[in-house]
Amino acid sequence: MKHANSLVSAVSYLRFKTIRVLERMCQPQTLYRLLAPVASLRAAFKKCPSALPLPAVIGTGSVIPGTDRFWRNFYLNCTLTNFPERLAAPEWINRCSFSGLDELLEVHRRGQPAVVVVFHFGPVFLLRFWLRAAGIRAATLVSGEASDRSYMHRLRDRARLFPEIPTVFHRLQFRNICEFLATGNVLVIAVDCDAPSYVKVPVDAHYSFRMAAGAIRLAAEQGARLFPCNIIDEGQWRFRIELGRPVPKDLLCGMPDFASAGKHLLDEMLPCLRAHPEQCTQLTFDSFRVVARSALARAGREWANNDELATVRHV
Repeated sequence: MKHANSLVSAVSYLRFKTIRVLERMCQPQTLYRLLAPVASLRAAFKKCPSALPLPAVIGTGSVIPGTDRFWRNFYLNCTLTNFPERLAAPEWINRCSFSGLDELLEVHRRGQPAVVVVFHFGPVFLLRFWLRAAGIRAATLVSGEASDRSYMHRLRDRARLFPEIPTVFHRLQFRNICEFLATGNVLVIAVDCDAPSYVKVPVDAHYSFRMAAGAIRLAAEQGARLFPCNIIDEGQWRFRIELGRPVPKDLLCGMPDFASAGKHLLDEMLPCLRAHPEQCTQLTFDSFRVVARSALARAGREWANNDELATVRHV
């Protein structure tokens, strides 16, 4: 077993170094063409899941994320995690467009903390790297424990802009997270995931969205601005990052208004999901829940009182 692990680590190191050398030698489009056949071959051997049923609140029909094209793009996008510090170079940063970035940049310039809320949508694993490339000291909250992080991920973590700060935090590192935000940094948190505390955000008369409440609570406790964000894959290593309007400050003062803050975040992010359902994941779809009209009305009264959420203590 030890020998096998050593072999895997050696192969990972060789792949990591090879990609970094190739990136220095080639322009982005040339590197893309060079690696595309390898990604296509890997995708051909990937067992594809069945089509995901599209929630009616997003659209009609089915979405098939497990196609060869999907996995080909995924593997190609993962390539960029091998040289994240290079994304600030002109030939790379010009491949990512931003909308709504100015307000986040201003918050960051003033040394104020910010929490950026995302869904498991598009190449979200690249978001922290593109934000750093734009000059923002960003990290991502991830599941699991630090000891579970693979050798390949640890290699990639070392190749980063702003080497004095980590690229990821784990949920048990609460004190470190608070210190990170207190020094005016930006933390990216996914809210379409299982969590011990959550808020059911009404979407329409038939659907609600189960949103993890930790990002809202953390922003309120740390005095951080709370931004909604989506990253869209436009193909061939071109991306668009859309930052929505931040949650109004008065919704995060004292005991935060979880219902209204969650509604603001969802309203800002939902149009992008509807425009690009093929970039959603099962986690995102599963967060939409069908509810009866009577249950939705009853839940609305409960959220207004915030009685249930007043007991939330965990991120």
